[in-house]
Amino acid sequence: MKRIPNLPRPTPEITVGTTVTGSDVIDCRVLVDENPVGSSANPAADLAADLAADGVWEVHVPAEPTALTDLTELADEPRLGDDGWRSAGAVLSRRLSTLIAAHPVRAKRHTVQIRVPKSATAQNLRNLSLGIVLGGRPLVVTRKDAAAEVRSVHLDVSDVSDFGGSDGNGSDGDAVAMVKRVEDAVQRGRVLGAATMLARDIDAVPSPTATSVWWRRKAKAVLGDVPGTRVKTHGRGWLQRKGFGGLLATASAGTSVNDPEGEDEVGLVEMFWDPAAAEGDLTNERPDILLIGGAIVPAVIRALAELKGPKKVVGLVPVHGYSPPVSVPGRAKAVVEHVNGTTTQIPGFSGAAERAEVCRRLAAADAVAYGVERYRPRRVVVVGGLTTASKSALGELTGAVSGDPRDAQAVRRVTLRGARVGERWWPLPSPAHLEKKVSTRDADVTAVFDGPDALAVPLFLRRFAAGVPCTVLDITGPSWSESVRGELDRGSTGFAARTLVEWFRK
Repeated sequence: MKRIPNLPRPTPEITVGTTVTGSDVIDCRVLVDENPVGSSANPAADLAADLAADGVWEVHVPAEPTALTDLTELADEPRLGDDGWRSAGAVLSRRLSTLIAAHPVRAKRHTVQIRVPKSATAQNLRNLSLGIVLGGRPLVVTRKDAAAEVRSVHLDVSDVSDFGGSDGNGSDGDAVAMVKRVEDAVQRGRVLGAATMLARDIDAVPSPTATSVWWRRKAKAVLGDVPGTRVKTHGRGWLQRKGFGGLLATASAGTSVNDPEGEDEVGLVEMFWDPAAAEGDLTNERPDILLIGGAIVPAVIRALAELKGPKKVVGLVPVHGYSPPVSVPGRAKAVVEHVNGTTTQIPGFSGAAERAEVCRRLAAADAVAYGVERYRPRRVVVVGGLTTASKSALGELTGAVSGDPRDAQAVRRVTLRGARVGERWWPLPSPAHLEKKVSTRDADVTAVFDGPDALAVPLFLRRFAAGVPCTVLDITGPSWSESVRGELDRGSTGFAARTLVEWFRK
């Protein structure tokens, strides 16, 4: 039986500089192709690593990026396109991991050196770094997984025209500034890749295993050594005292001999990133952001701490079960009361998929209500697989984002910041006439809607935000991949982690 990995898993070391030599160096290069050949609309998805005649591994990137958002013209903002460098890093990492795994001396430490072209920018190198991290770490569920096969990567920027300053192209001060800018970009790419990878790893844990007790151990393991972060965990007894009726309603108490009260099944994990605490100052200031979700939350909190993001963030992970109350024909429909007193009616549902969605909605609603009442945040962000309707509408590569009508700028910001880090989002409207689809005669709201779920779910969750601006990110489609494509591997993708990091870090 496969076991759960130790988290977070290590990422490759990535350095930047001029050419290095040695018997342990595996040379690679990135080439810009004016006429890329590919079968898809996005040439970056079809990249491959090939061995050249001189023994150097090559990967080609397209000369022109592919648009990742329709909110602005790519010609006006080229940073919002897919430049192919993420995919280039991933395919090199995968190919060389296979090569190194076959080396007769498995323990030998290899340095993968990637020479980049003269035209490379800091953003190209950030994306290359991100792809290297993701491509070198295939998804596994095992406790004793080996260290990354590609452990050390050196980016050879000898050909980059802006890198050297003392050779006539600029001053020594310019060179130092360029080096710092490139190193910062590469570090940011590594952190974004690590956040995505951590969210992937956590999300890959089977639902019966990811109990409240499991989260209690893993959350502290993920954040315990990072200055400025804290973790608090709560079990079933605490939830009962606080009145988490929605979250508790999802538990199947009494089904386990070792856990007759369902203590292991449900819970709430609170995670904090406070930049002031990282500097040694404890404050009671209200958080800028309340983040509600699952695997994405610890990944984002850790990444913000590593990048020293300026905003205080409270993350809540409601650990729920999959057994909501069932309405019996001929009798009154089931109703649950949430932590803030709001009541939700639970009509019948058609199958296991809808049952799981209802459980996620009930748990998220309780978390939003509790977080708003307890922390008074300036903004609420909910992220998760909330309804399959968004996947049906947008497919497997695009997330849905919906915001408070009074805060339309937040939806635009998610879409543009996501495009900058390679994640595509589509803004959804919040029509007022659908409010009645969320309401019901016998309770305040209903968890199953007679209408478009993709639009109704955000309206449902905003009922619990008490007027605080609430942005909802539905990642049902892009949270899972059935194939290897660019920087994506099969299985959970960690989608949304780096979008949120990019949004919150500024």
